Amino acid sequence: MTSPDLWEKWSAARVRAAHQAPYLATALLSLDPVMVTGTSGELRRFPTDPGWHVYAGIEELARQSVPEVAFWLVHQVTHLLRAHARRYPGGVLEPRREEQHTWNLATDAEINDDLTPDLSPETATRPPDATTPARPGLPPDATTPARLGLPDGWTAEQYWHALRDPAPQHGRPEHDSLPHPPTTTPADCGSGCDGLPRAWDHDLPPALSPTTARLTALDTARRIRERLNAQDDVPAGWRRWADQLLEPSVNWRHHLSARVRHGLTQAAGRVDYTYRRPSRRAAALPGVVLPSLRQPLPSVTVLIDTSGSITETMLDQALAEVTGVLRAVGIGRRLLTVITCDARAYRPRTLTRISDLHLDGGGGTDLRAGLAAALATRPPPDLIIAITDGRTPWPHHPPGTRVIVALLDPAGRAPEWAETVRVGGTS
Repeated sequence: MTSPDLWEKWSAARVRAAHQAPYLATALLSLDPVMVTGTSGELRRFPTDPGWHVYAGIEELARQSVPEVAFWLVHQVTHLLRAHARRYPGGVLEPRREEQHTWNLATDAEINDDLTPDLSPETATRPPDATTPARPGLPPDATTPARLGLPDGWTAEQYWHALRDPAPQHGRPEHDSLPHPPTTTPADCGSGCDGLPRAWDHDLPPALSPTTARLTALDTARRIRERLNAQDDVPAGWRRWADQLLEPSVNWRHHLSARVRHGLTQAAGRVDYTYRRPSRRAAALPGVVLPSLRQPLPSVTVLIDTSGSITETMLDQALAEVTGVLRAVGIGRRLLTVITCDARAYRPRTLTRISDLHLDGGGGTDLRAGLAAALATRPPPDLIIAITDGRTPWPHHPPGTRVIVALLDPAGRAPEWAETVRVGGTS
């Protein structure tokens, strides 16, 4: 049983966290504490789960100071608000392994570079040691971009790829000069960071439903906007997050329409000769039959990701935009092929009406099969439009046909060789 003194300490830490970051107050008060015994050390970061439970080890709560606990509460609620569990790009691994540890480091770097001194516990007076982070005032095992040898201001996905790729990257020093992460047991921010269960997770009803969690994120973003309007100081990462959540900087419908039209224009730029009509230059050479030039309409394949992670609402929006643009420029059913694909590609179809489309699939995702099926049609398409959440492996090399990716999930990934349009706002 938790003593009243520990509950009082917990309450003081939460009040302190809300006072230091008032725009996070609603989110912090939405955390549901679960007191756990017998896991000292594993819970030193007060990890969360996707249901907005925060697991407080009684031993850790007794050991750490109120400012330290307040820091970790701000840190953990940021994992939840920024949907790091949903964005986790690794595989399903049990028990916790290297991919999860790398993602934990990447998300921590995204979070901790936004922390200003007033969000840090007063730990700067501790003597330096091998685990002291590069940024003063943070707990000893708090990960920062500088500690990883990477720039501030990146997203978790950028840090993830940088940590997994040993090659030097833009803005990153050579490896020999990088500070190395500690070799001690990796700290764990829990399933709230990657969505994969932990031994201490309790089988409890979610403290917040997905809808309520979304509303909490929107409320937090509005609070950030209000503080900015009042000219209060808000960390840059939170400003970007709020802007992306409340008001995407690019109207994706206009962007997608422009990309598709540009792709069609590029494909239609190819011309060929035909003898079906005489050349306008024929009068200059009597008796010689000259071919004329023709500019055929390009053929288009729409590749639709029908894996289980795709939501019908976003798919309908993107599909309506794409077909509207194609119809406007005269791409009829003879020139339009639709291929649905999850882990395998289904039979290509030409449709009179897009409403006649039957979405096969619902399993895993591998759009490499869909791209191969599109290129196997004869003649191959001039343009491929892939509508996907991006949670798929991609070919390492461009397929030789222009590809536009309509990305439905802000955490998804498109290949560098494709033109990418992010559908909907980011979060």
